[in-house]
Amino acid sequence: MTMEHSGLLLSLAAILLGAKLAEGLSRRLGLPPVLGEVIFGVLVGPSVLHWVAPSEPITLLGNLGVVLLLFVAGLETRPAELREVGRAALLTAVGGVALPFALGYGVGRWLGLETLPSLFVGTILTATSVSISAETLRSMGRLRTRAGTTVMGAAIVDDVLGLLILAAVAATGQSGGLLFPLARVAGFAVVGVAVGLWILPHLMHLAHIHLSREALLALVVAVVLAYAWSVEELGGLAAITGAYLAGLLLGRTRFREQAAEGAQTLGYGLLVPIFLVWVGMQADVRALAVAPRVALAVTGVAVAGQLIGCYAGARVQLSHRESLWVGTAMISRGEVALVVAAAGRAAGLVDERIFSAAVAMTLVTTVITPLALRLLLPFTTRGVPDTSHALGSPDGSGVPPAMARPASVVTASGAA
Repeated sequence: MTMEHSGLLLSLAAILLGAKLAEGLSRRLGLPPVLGEVIFGVLVGPSVLHWVAPSEPITLLGNLGVVLLLFVAGLETRPAELREVGRAALLTAVGGVALPFALGYGVGRWLGLETLPSLFVGTILTATSVSISAETLRSMGRLRTRAGTTVMGAAIVDDVLGLLILAAVAATGQSGGLLFPLARVAGFAVVGVAVGLWILPHLMHLAHIHLSREALLALVVAVVLAYAWSVEELGGLAAITGAYLAGLLLGRTRFREQAAEGAQTLGYGLLVPIFLVWVGMQADVRALAVAPRVALAVTGVAVAGQLIGCYAGARVQLSHRESLWVGTAMISRGEVALVVAAAGRAAGLVDERIFSAAVAMTLVTTVITPLALRLLLPFTTRGVPDTSHALGSPDGSGVPPAMARPASVVTASGAA
């Protein structure tokens, strides 16, 4: 074994051990467990102590972690519940895209940018990442409330709207710029849902008869990865949207419990902690000092725009408390915002001030979203029934009964 491989093994051991210790500390302090893991990543990453770098293998494992995280979230979402809040989810996504886009454009003009660069600033702010929020909601046992289901439904619509806005901005001055993205999304939606409804149940039934338990889990993971790949490469959307869709479709079959137990064990025992620490390692706290006024402005409108826009959309159907929860859960930005910012910088449309501000905004929103959800919990859930018991766990923790441990013990399978 080479020195490089040995170093990777040591890095993974440090990540897993540190993540679970940080999770346990967060629980004892009454904070969201996900927050401790992300902050641990910030501390050990290149931004502060530089003990562990987000190398290519760690990045790959982190990406697999978020795919399994959203797959489990899909398994825990009932299609009937998603249909029930469909209007709220649609309007939440529209509000959470339109208002941040408009405010981002305004910030760009305030900074003296031309029209197209200002539009790019607005596009950066439309990129929402609910992976952190989904895990926070799940760890609180709130994923299957009306608010939690609205957040997950809005994330799908938000992904589509963000793609269309990016295509429209990139195709400014060209004709037919939106036709191809729309065709890709529609084509994948038809094929992907058809396969999930009519082929996947029969495939799982045959596998259940002829394959071992471990082979069945391998098939489930293969299906999830295939959906994640196809929705990104064929549909033009984020891979996590495909994973969530796979969870929704597999959740309709009688193998839902088996798929959930295997995915939870693999995901929360190994891959999800790596993903959460990797998110922290990606952060660059030095970006806050590059252009603090610009960073403050971009972060401020990102938070306010998402909170107000999503709250207003959800309020059409949900209560004030539920809508406030939805608006807060949608604040977090992720790697998509950085990808858009990097593309704008490469095209000469985004200068170093805006790029650094986008990095700072991503860091701040990633950290404050789970904390804000925890702080709002006593005020937003009074009188709201909790129907969010996770698969295989009567207490909503996400841990199957066979794997349950006393609360004082920090376990690898305890959902972060």
